[in-house]
Amino acid sequence: MRGWERTLSVREALCERGQAAGHGWTLGVELLQPHQQHVNAFENQGLAEFPGLEDLAELSALEGRRVRWAPCLTPCGHPLRQRHLERGLPI
Repeated sequence: MRGWERTLSVREALCERGQAAGHGWTLGVELLQPHQQHVNAFENQGLAEFPGLEDLAELSALEGRRVRWAPCLTPCGHPLRQRHLERGLPI
């Protein structure tokens, strides 16, 4: 898999899992370790964000277990995915 394909794959996974959860955050147990490393790079680029302590506490209460890692795409992370969909490019 090429680098850009992996990047889009990770963004797609974040988007789908966040929507499925209903709260927008993707729990760490839902992503493979290599994907988690990509998400950390996304954060540095402003494409993903991590919850603060209050949000982590709320997520932990919702999940019934401690949540330590739960990123979501920022508004900047969504447009690239949408452009690829509109142009018929693979995601």
